Amino acid sequence: MTLRHNTARTGLGALAALLAACGTAHPPGDDAGLFDAEVGTDAGSPPDGSPSDGGLPEDAGAVDAGPVDLCAPTDARREPCPAALCDGPSSWHWDGERCVEIDCGACTGTGCRDGAAALEVCEAVHAGCVPQQCRSTGGGWMWWAQECGHFRCGRPVEATCLVGSPVCDCGTGRSFVEGLGCMDDPACALVDPLPPEALCSTTGGTWAATCCSSVCGEACLADCAAMACTCGPLEVFDPVRGCVVGARCVERMAGETCEGPARCGGGTLCCQRCGGDGCVGPPTCQPPVCDADPDTDLCGNNRFAP
Repeated sequence: MTLRHNTARTGLGALAALLAACGTAHPPGDDAGLFDAEVGTDAGSPPDGSPSDGGLPEDAGAVDAGPVDLCAPTDARREPCPAALCDGPSSWHWDGERCVEIDCGACTGTGCRDGAAALEVCEAVHAGCVPQQCRSTGGGWMWWAQECGHFRCGRPVEATCLVGSPVCDCGTGRSFVEGLGCMDDPACALVDPLPPEALCSTTGGTWAATCCSSVCGEACLADCAAMACTCGPLEVFDPVRGCVVGARCVERMAGETCEGPARCGGGTLCCQRCGGDGCVGPPTCQPPVCDADPDTDLCGNNRFAP
């Protein structure tokens, strides 16, 4: 059995783990002070204790289904190729870490009827879930991460765990408290960062005369000779932590690569066209291919293609 150990740099999470830790990630138990405590409400219930807006069906009878876990992913997803005209109302559904919109009524799954009519309503219902607590108090929810505890003072914690999970980064001077979200942490010490050239090279970047640092793998377009850092394709240069995965780099749109810990937005799918000698080039986010050919998948691959 292999133990996972955090270092000063965030590891890239497998995308498959993105929903695994809703409401379960905790700071390490050996921390001191306010940040030891299990404070506030259960992350599986709304802060005011109100029930789910969906509830149980009226014909549920006397069967006790147990408490509803509001932080579990809802079985509701957008049907990529609706069979009928898509002209219904939009709805918002919790996917385990955020509220996502399913537009024009193109919803499939058992949870479609429980959707909220507005983003604000959906987020209020799930305000007690750790990802939403993180975001609503100014933190960054790192859904792609595989860490052993929420960041403290803007840095990964030194901890050992069997399986990493998504975590909250509250930024410099703050840490995550269960039930409350990101709070000022008096234990955060002021630490002078390394010089930028050392910080860049020690976190996998290249320090050169590129005028300004790269963003999500895109080179700086400005014309000057200033020294700056070129980081990886999903990274930005942080003046405290160096090259780190940037939240804006993992939400990809049509035509952009979806390799690594990235997810496709705007109704696109992560596709790699295959045929002949096999797949060519990196997978990219593409709109689904919605034709009536049963031998062609949503990415346009025909199983009989040579």
